[in-house]
Amino acid sequence: PKIPSSLPHNNNNNNNSNPSFPFAHVLTDPLSILRTTTVNVLKVTLADNWSQVRMAASVLCRTFWTCLFRVSSSSSLSSPETTELHKPIYRLLLPRMCLNRFYLAQGVKLYSHETWKVCFPSQGLELVANHAGAICRYYIQMCDADNHVVREAACQAVAELATKIGTHPQHSPRLAPFVPMLLQALLMCFHDESWPVRDEACLACGIFCRAYPEECRPELKVLYERWTEQLTDQIWSVREDAAVALGDALMAYPELLPDLLQLLEDQIPAARDQPVQTMEDYKAKQNDIESHTDSQLYSCGSLAPKLGKGSQRKVGAGRIGCSSCGITRPKAPWEATDGCIYLVRELCIKSCAKDEEEQSQSPPPPPFQMTDDTLVPLLEQIIDVCRVRHFPQADDLRTTLWRNIPLMAQALGKQRFKRKYLQLVMEPLFSNLESSTASALSKHAAGQCVEELALLVSPMIFKGRLMGNMDHEEIFDQVMQERQQLKRRQQQQFGNNNKNGGSGDGGFSPFGPADLLLGVNSNGAGSTGVGPSSPFPPTVAFPPTPQTPGSLGLGFSESL
Repeated sequence: PKIPSSLPHNNNNNNNSNPSFPFAHVLTDPLSILRTTTVNVLKVTLADNWSQVRMAASVLCRTFWTCLFRVSSSSSLSSPETTELHKPIYRLLLPRMCLNRFYLAQGVKLYSHETWKVCFPSQGLELVANHAGAICRYYIQMCDADNHVVREAACQAVAELATKIGTHPQHSPRLAPFVPMLLQALLMCFHDESWPVRDEACLACGIFCRAYPEECRPELKVLYERWTEQLTDQIWSVREDAAVALGDALMAYPELLPDLLQLLEDQIPAARDQPVQTMEDYKAKQNDIESHTDSQLYSCGSLAPKLGKGSQRKVGAGRIGCSSCGITRPKAPWEATDGCIYLVRELCIKSCAKDEEEQSQSPPPPPFQMTDDTLVPLLEQIIDVCRVRHFPQADDLRTTLWRNIPLMAQALGKQRFKRKYLQLVMEPLFSNLESSTASALSKHAAGQCVEELALLVSPMIFKGRLMGNMDHEEIFDQVMQERQQLKRRQQQQFGNNNKNGGSGDGGFSPFGPADLLLGVNSNGAGSTGVGPSSPFPPTVAFPPTPQTPGSLGLGFSESL
């Protein structure tokens, strides 16, 4: 359609150098009505509480940037000339685009990841560093948002700044002035009623301490109290990530080691103090209607319950959701022991030097080391406490132990673990496997632990450590056979999914609009600048980064 001649524009910014776009000024002119309106709409809708609105805004955002590129005479949106011309847009849109890559709704998250790669394929990190002030201020504002999903995404985005900018030798000083403000925002999120927000804030603080130890030192005492408190949280992933954060802090502040060792000595035996409870009593409590009355309700609007930002939340203050979340259960003693297992794992990963055979292939050693004289008693104490059976959650405790033993073994190294630690776990491990009352989860975790340890030290050596126990040897052979069969079934299923058009290489995101994702629809119209006529090659959405123990699990893109 013909653009009305009454549209205001600056003749100096007319794109006369590109006759293919005679009305390019409606996008390139900072005073253009279309450009101003689009930016203002994106400023609001990219931060909307409704996921559907954010998704639509994300589609508009990509279309806007790609069209702006196509009518630009520069070779890249991130070139110096274009960056200076569109600097006001960067200050407004970059913070929102960055944050949406961590939004809970998978459609928004994946589409935003792909948009970032399409629009800023090589210089995204530099753009973020150049606009660190605007991005940090927006993140701090979102850490206090009414929607707990937004607060969770903001904590993840703040952690990314510490990981990508804080560890960069050139860009790190640009973020340093904002570290105290970001840290205060994260400390505020430590008191959030939503456990995912507390979880992400905990991780982010540990990352910041490692990237900016001197800037974070004034808050170290408060942070240590928060981390140790979350180490006994009712949510297992919060306990695990608190241990990860303490491990990061230990790398920045080695003087914390004596305090952590004392903490372990005090809390490892806590499971022994768990009140006696039979499985029948446990199931009866789970099925008791009174125990589930006035429980948490969920909102269809924000995808989550009404969760306040902390204990100071005002009743009826316009929070997002439809119920209160003031009801919670007290912490159980066994959860403190469970958190200690994760912490011992982090001590092995973060502060254990490899044995001499592997030292030449390892990075420089940490600022301190933990000897076997310290670690062996800790592991012996944990294994001994995990033998308890007087409450139903004891199986959960053993499940945590079996899932983390292989990670400890890999950190300690093959030779060191085989000499000092392997024999400690053999008897309780096979006792769990041959138990008739153990839960399916603990048996599965024990079987996986057997397989991983056997592959680490070699199956023949592992079987030799069974000391001729025929029952245990039979269990070992059965476990290894079952694990091999499981792997074959998984590989066969994965191959069938690819043959049937599953999400393998060459596919596209199942969440984003297909025609916009591929750049052009079936009749060749509706180009978004990502298609045959675009300078960008067709791209596909990539899946979220898989979360592994001790990792961030934040879904970072390969580069900002």
